[in-house]
This record gives sequence, C-alpha cells and structure tokens, in this order.
Amino acid sequence: MIFTRISLFILLLFPAVYYTSAQTNHSLAISNSTLISTSEQMPLWMWANTDGKIAPGNSILNISEINGAGIYFFNDSNSFVKAGADLNYGIGDNSSYFQANQLFAMLNLNNWEIMVGMQHNDLIFDGLSTSNGNIAKSRNARPYPKIGLRVAKYKPLPFIGKFLSFKGEYEEGILNDERYVDGTHLHHKSLYLKAKISDNFSIEGGAEHFVMWGGTSRDERIGEMPTGCNAYFKYITGSAGGEDFPQMDQNNVAGNQYGTYQLMLTQKFKKGEVVLNISHPFEDFSGVNLRNWPDNLIGLSVKFNDPDKFITHILYEYTNTRQQSVPDSLYFWSGEDQKWVRREFDNYYNHSIYKSGVTYFKKTISSPLFFPVKKEEGISMGLESNRFFAHHIGLKGNLNKYISWKSMVTFVRHFGTWNQPYKIVRDQTSLLLNLCYSNKPTPFIIDFTVAGDIANTNPNRLGFQIGLRYNFN
Repeated sequence: MIFTRISLFILLLFPAVYYTSAQTNHSLAISNSTLISTSEQMPLWMWANTDGKIAPGNSILNISEINGAGIYFFNDSNSFVKAGADLNYGIGDNSSYFQANQLFAMLNLNNWEIMVGMQHNDLIFDGLSTSNGNIAKSRNARPYPKIGLRVAKYKPLPFIGKFLSFKGEYEEGILNDERYVDGTHLHHKSLYLKAKISDNFSIEGGAEHFVMWGGTSRDERIGEMPTGCNAYFKYITGSAGGEDFPQMDQNNVAGNQYGTYQLMLTQKFKKGEVVLNISHPFEDFSGVNLRNWPDNLIGLSVKFNDPDKFITHILYEYTNTRQQSVPDSLYFWSGEDQKWVRREFDNYYNHSIYKSGVTYFKKTISSPLFFPVKKEEGISMGLESNRFFAHHIGLKGNLNKYISWKSMVTFVRHFGTWNQPYKIVRDQTSLLLNLCYSNKPTPFIIDFTVAGDIANTNPNRLGFQIGLRYNFN
C-alpha cells in the first residue's frame, strides 16, 4: 500500500517538475524496437542487462517506450529536485506486458540525496561490463520500489578530505513480484572510501550488504517471517535469528544475507585511463573472511579520451564462482567431533527459505551470467546453475562521426550447483554487435543489433533488433 501511494505521488510530481525544469534541464524521448530470434528464446545479450525491459521468452517482440526526466535546480545549483518515468509496452508471440520500468522522485541537498520509487542503477564502464562492475547488483532485472538515503558522489572526510573521501547509501525496498515468499523486503546498504594517491592515481574500496527479510512463505511450516524492531536489527546487522525465527535462521543468520567487497584502482594518463575492478561475493559469513577467495569478478578497462577513435573503450572481465567456500572437497576432518564433517558451501544467490533467490520478475538481480532461473507454477525458484567461469570482452568505438558501434563476446561454462551438478558441463558463447546512427542536428537515433548464442546443450540462436528513437529535447 505504501509503495502504491508513493507511485501516485511520483506521477503527480513528475509533470510539475518537468514543466518547471524547462528553464533548467529536462529530457523526453519515445522509441520503438522490433526483435526477432530464430529460437523461442532471445539470445543472451539481446535481453540481459536491459533493466528488465525485454521478455526473453519470445521469438518476435515489439517494444515501445516513453521516458523522461525533469530537474529543477535551486539557487546555489548544488541542490535539486528530480523526477523521472520510463514506461514500456511489449507485444510478443508468447507474452505481452506493460510495465513502469522507472518511476521515481528525488531530493538532492548538497550531495545528500533522498530517493523514493524505482530507478535504474548508475551505468558504469559504458555498459560493456557483464554485471555493471558489481557481481551482486547488475542492471539485468527491472528496478524494484524502494526508499533510500545516500551520498550520491564522493564527499571529503573532515580534516583529511584532500586525500580521503566517502560515499554510501541505506535503502529499504520490497520485491513485489510473484515469488515463493510473498512481500519479501530487500535491505541494502553500502560504504565506500576513495584514496587519492596522486593527481592521476586513486584507489576505491567498499562493501555492499543485502538482506532479504520479512514476507510470508508458501511453506506453511514457516509462514510469516518475523518483522518487528528486534527482528529488523538482527537482519541488518547479520545476527542469528531469535526464537521467533525458523531453525535455520537461528543456527545461521537472520534472512537471506549476501553482499560484495568492491575494489577499484584507476590510473589516468594523458590519452585516457586504465581501471582495475574487483567484485568479490560473500554469502552470510562465508566469504566475509575470504574463505572463498578464488571467486571474483575481475575486470580491466582501458578507455581513451579521443571520442572519434575507431576504438574508444576496451574491457575484459573474468568471472569465477566455482569454489563457494569449498577448498578441496565437501568434507573435512573435525578435530572437535573426531570425524569427517560435511563442509557447508555458499550456494550463491539461492536460499532454502527465500526460494525465489536473488531474482525479481524471474530475472537475476545479480550478474545475468547466473542462469538459467528455475520456474515453477509461474514463479522463480532460484538458480539452476551458480557455479561457472566466464571470459568476456567488450569493445566500443566509432566508424565515423555519425555511426558508433559496440561489440561483446562472452564465453561461459556452467557446472550446475554443488547440490545438483550438471552431468555434462554446459558451454555457451554469446556475441553481440550494435550499430547506432545519430546526427545531432536531427532528433532521430537508429539502432541495429545482431546477437547470437552458440551452446553445446541448448539450441543455437541468432537474433536481430532494429530500433528508432526520437528525442524531443
């Protein structure tokens, strides 16, 4: 109910902000795209990381979109009000849908920001990354409704701000899709520090923490999960559950806890910059102590300052999730018990209570390379495979002053899960080539994309997309 009221508030606020911001900053655009696949499923890079706009289970899909945002700056220009909306309507041979992909309002006061609604995560690495630089928080699924407070950009720390700055956020959201635990809440917080070693070299490090909590399970033995103040404190601090929690949460921690450590090193040069990015996952306390140290998303980005070069950005990523805190085998010798004991593994982004896992509207909130999502009776039942390694290359550049291009090649080998390993490993190579024509004096942008999947256990797929966008501003 509260998010329904919030959505109505945003819908009322958006036209006012848009009209007022006509003196400052605004945008409005409409677009239409047609997608065709040789299979009943779209190729991976035609639907993944599209903020949940593309329903992959179609061989033909037409999607129309209207999006806009308005910003009103206060007198000092360091503070502003912003509202935005992104509405999508898709018609496919297997499904049709309408969704509000973005619907938000925010107030920014000197970099302290309050946001309410559904908003896309900030895009980094020009969209070339498999998971937007964060293995747990991609732009694969549509944004979920939330309310949050954050420091949007790095702020100097008192007295040492010349060398060290910080940013972070605290958010509470709700996963309002059809899922195993109805009304699941999703808590998220982060804290980052940035050290400026020199004018051209900096180090950024931080941690992201997520908790699925509350809601009502379809399992009658569990039923309604605890909520109250005491329970909430246990969720957000990663503590064990009390007597009112299921036995699993009493033995382990309250709710479905997961997160990442993030590290980014940036070296700037006269002609561009090089960035090394590491995203390390953890589940509960496993991984927090780096017991799963081989599992990471590691990326190397090289970006050039010249916007007219044939290649302006190169990115390579290696993702590994096979170890999951299991160093050698599933058993180890316990000196205390004097017997071989089964070693617990992490089972990334799956959970025995929150069985829908880290998904939203049947797409992974984490990296889209965690696939496929299991579905039963129209709801997500977690991930079929979360043990894989992947190599990924992304390129971006310009053919001339009117045509830009983007290309991605990804090889992934899936092993299933520790509980249910695949009898035959599943290999897939996914490719994409996108061409974009724009001529700034005219408001039209034309997109053409060809993508494909080559797999050893699934049908090979080839897909095409053509789109037209009109910018009113």
